Amino acid sequence: MLEFRDIEIGEKAAFEQFARGYSNVEACFGNMYLWRKSWHIKIAFDEGALYVLMENGVYPSFMLPPFLKDTEADITAPVLRCEKYMRSVYDKPLRFKGVTVQIKQQIELQMADEFVFTEDRPNYEYVYKSEDLANLVGKKYSAKRNHINKLIMSHAFEYRAYTDEYYERCVALQESWIESKGGMNDDFSDELFVTKEALKNIDALGLKCGLLIVDGKMEAFSIGEQHGDNMAVIHIEKANPDLQGAFPLINREFVRNEWMDMEYVNREEDMGIEGMRRAKMSYNPIFLVEKFDCVRK
Repeated sequence: MLEFRDIEIGEKAAFEQFARGYSNVEACFGNMYLWRKSWHIKIAFDEGALYVLMENGVYPSFMLPPFLKDTEADITAPVLRCEKYMRSVYDKPLRFKGVTVQIKQQIELQMADEFVFTEDRPNYEYVYKSEDLANLVGKKYSAKRNHINKLIMSHAFEYRAYTDEYYERCVALQESWIESKGGMNDDFSDELFVTKEALKNIDALGLKCGLLIVDGKMEAFSIGEQHGDNMAVIHIEKANPDLQGAFPLINREFVRNEWMDMEYVNREEDMGIEGMRRAKMSYNPIFLVEKFDCVRK
């Protein structure tokens, strides 16, 4: 039977051997490692697949569909191993979350009519062309340009790459942002932990962090990583909510300075939060990474 263990930072290379053929953020090692505590993430390997077990208190224990070392291989045996584990350990039916169209089609082809798929719209990922975010050309981006222009016409700004001296300032800015949203709660606490872990392990995880300095003060930061050959994933983005234009400016500058060698930028999901959905749609994604829940009939 599968033997799950806590995900460790030293397993990045092993994880990526299996996940490199998948574009969703669950296949992104940095994302999995940074959220390991709040989602109680555990992993297991066998010769052909990587398995991920998760639980966060909102959903019952579930698994991600297995990541195959050979994405063209038959997924049947790995799926059955997942099912055996869930039955033996939890006495629960198999439940997959994070099933992309790619994996859904594979399961439907190789295990015909055995599973039911349900759209998981809050976890769709928003993907943009990097050149669109960097240049903001055209009428559809006029509001973004206007916000940025108001800031840069009345303030001096510069972009800087993160160094350790900015650690406390990044944490303080996020804590200030949390206060502006009504104060600390479990979700904000989890996200603050993710930011701290990301900054402490920035090199080991292969992350990049960009800073926005306005009138000599750090007013925004963004953290992301390369995923696959042509995509960057943005994990965290925070800005002074009282400084109009800070969010679109750090978004633009981070892409311009760090990710122009990537074709796409993935800004992750909206979690079903209507304001976040509007904000992500306002940047005109080139496509959404659709996801499904999957349970046996």
